[in-house]
Amino acid sequence: MKTSLSLNSLVPAAALLLAVGLHAAPALPESPNKVAPLRVGSSAPTQVLQAADGPFDLAQAIKDKPTILVFYRANWCSLGKDSLREVQKEAPFFEALGFQIIAVSTDTPESLKAAAEENQLSFPLLSDRNLSLASAYGIAFRAPKELEGDYAKKGITLAPLPGEKGASGLLVPTVFIIDNNGLIRWVYSNPKRNPSTGELITAASKTHRLIASQPSPGGGYGAEP
Repeated sequence: MKTSLSLNSLVPAAALLLAVGLHAAPALPESPNKVAPLRVGSSAPTQVLQAADGPFDLAQAIKDKPTILVFYRANWCSLGKDSLREVQKEAPFFEALGFQIIAVSTDTPESLKAAAEENQLSFPLLSDRNLSLASAYGIAFRAPKELEGDYAKKGITLAPLPGEKGASGLLVPTVFIIDNNGLIRWVYSNPKRNPSTGELITAASKTHRLIASQPSPGGGYGAEP
């Protein structure tokens, strides 16, 4: 028995495909200078990521406690290691203000424990190997083939982009300070350097005062420190 399709039956299907295409995720920028990090006042995206000891619910963690969320490229990146170590030095200060520290990278889940031990960290490390969370925060970019090749020569395999054979990506080192209502209160994003200890301490102190004075969602939160 033959089945025929009329033009009328194809039109709705074509419209559906067009709608799906229009709502597809935007392509990642091809330069770290073209990323667009989420701004102060935006809602912080959350996902369940893998920690060294299993799944980690970022949404629940942020709800429980204001968070300093550190994105670093990977443990092979000297800039990333510097960021983690500087934050660790001031961890008692941040914790006294009521913040928790959570760090996210493109390292594999299996490598996180070794990274935490190497850098003597007291806070959790999470794996965003497919760059899904970094993309949601607007700080992921597509690695140019030349850069990908340079890293390969050093024995470094960059994070693969899902659904794109042979494509890989990186993230721009970024720090977000997020209140426990899930609102971003401070952002520092720079492909060339991390925030200084002084900048981060000042931002955390100011954010602590804002949270203390305006604890409810919907209050005014001021501008970036």
